[in-house]
Amino acid sequence: MASYPEFADIKQFYDWKCYTDADIRTYVEIDWITPEQYEEIVGKPYENNESKGEIK
Repeated sequence: MASYPEFADIKQFYDWKCYTDADIRTYVEIDWITPEQYEEIVGKPYENNESKGEIK
């Protein structure tokens, strides 16, 4: 059985403006999607908090 939400679902919800960039970033942080998939959904490179010099 597939896990939900799948990549296509996440992308659709983002396109419908149900999710923000921060929501999609969270999916990367919990290893649900890859940074490359983040970029495909959001249209800009994934930058985690560590790369910005921020501490979680």
